[in-house]
Amino acid sequence: MAKIITYDLCKQGKDYDSLISAIKKYPLWCKVTESCWVVSSPDTCATIRDNLKSYMDNDDRLFVAALTGETAWSNVQCKDDALKNILK
Repeated sequence: MAKIITYDLCKQGKDYDSLISAIKKYPLWCKVTESCWVVSSPDTCATIRDNLKSYMDNDDRLFVAALTGETAWSNVQCKDDALKNILK
C-alpha cells in the first residue's frame, strides 16, 4: 500500500543522507517534493514512523499517512510513471 512521508529537519546543517537512505530501502519509492516521498510498503504508518524517527532529532517533524483515495499532482520531482506505479 502507498504511504506518503513528509518531514522537516529543524537544525541547520542536518545530515539528510541517512534518513533518505532509510526511505530508499522501501520496495518502491519516489521523491515527490524536496521533503516529501511516496513509498510502497505493507508496513503500518506507525511502523514507518518509528523506523524513520531513529534517523531524526527529537525536534524534527515527521508525517506518515496511507494514500487511499484520489491523487493529483503537478511538477513533481519524480517521473509520473514511477509515482503511478506506486499508487496502483
